[in-house]
Amino acid sequence: MSHSMYVCRFAGGHPAPMDVSAIRDVLGPVTVGGLPPTGLPESWDLEAGDGGGSEVYGDALGLTFNRFSPGQIMDRVADLARRTGAAVLPLECPTVLTNEADRRHLPESLRAEAVVVAPEALTGQAIQLLISPQPEPRRRPALPRFPYHPDPVATGSVTVSDELCACCGQERGWVYTGPLYAADAPASGVCPYCVAFGKAAERYDATFADGVEGDVPEAVVTAILRHTPGFLAWQSPTWLTHCGDGAEFLGLAGARELERYPDAVEDLRRRCAARTLPPDEVEDVLGSLDKDDQPTAYLFRCRRCATHLAYADST
Repeated sequence: MSHSMYVCRFAGGHPAPMDVSAIRDVLGPVTVGGLPPTGLPESWDLEAGDGGGSEVYGDALGLTFNRFSPGQIMDRVADLARRTGAAVLPLECPTVLTNEADRRHLPESLRAEAVVVAPEALTGQAIQLLISPQPEPRRRPALPRFPYHPDPVATGSVTVSDELCACCGQERGWVYTGPLYAADAPASGVCPYCVAFGKAAERYDATFADGVEGDVPEAVVTAILRHTPGFLAWQSPTWLTHCGDGAEFLGLAGARELERYPDAVEDLRRRCAARTLPPDEVEDVLGSLDKDDQPTAYLFRCRRCATHLAYADST
């Protein structure tokens, strides 16, 4: 609920009557108990279909909306202003006009700060934004490129944050939220730039994954463990490899998500069979995979041949 807002038509600096029939047409359908057959009551209550409401006081020379709600009630106020040519005067906000020519009819004290909103653009939301402006979304810097983890925001390993980085002490707009394996790990998060540039790995002698599966060059292992955002797993996360290189981590997956990646399902089936699970138990495991609960699969893609890979774990 807000406080008060006035709807009034002006002529020559003074209130002028609004069209009563327009007031009745706009506000009558949302008036509790309905309006009287003719005229307007001294006060009445509004209740809209979305549950919002308002108290209304006044007459054709000006209506006060007290304790009004955003939503459909505001849409009614906007409709009333459009149909009567009235100004909308939210408390402690600029007056809203639908026509520049009406500025000269306002009391002098209101003219300079009045804003004009074309009738087709005057909506309840437009008025609400004037009353409660929304801050401009912050433009955050571009993230470093991570060849082995191409979209760490989508996977949840990097998230927006205005906190200072524990490593570089700067506020970067992002924070790494994955695992950091170090004897002297910081209590708060590090920024993804300190991950990418190796500063966090060097300062804390840290890695961001527990190991790399497969035979790949040492430079690849270093890039994955010390320069790539890791991911949270039920057990210690392992990075998969393929075609002699580290694979790209695409995110957590359950049975539903893996329907799009039959090659990853086959890779999982092979891994389960390698654990000597009976075929029926293998299929039970594959069917029970859950992105948000255990067991969970971890989906990768080969950087060279685009084959999808996956492994699964649970506590």
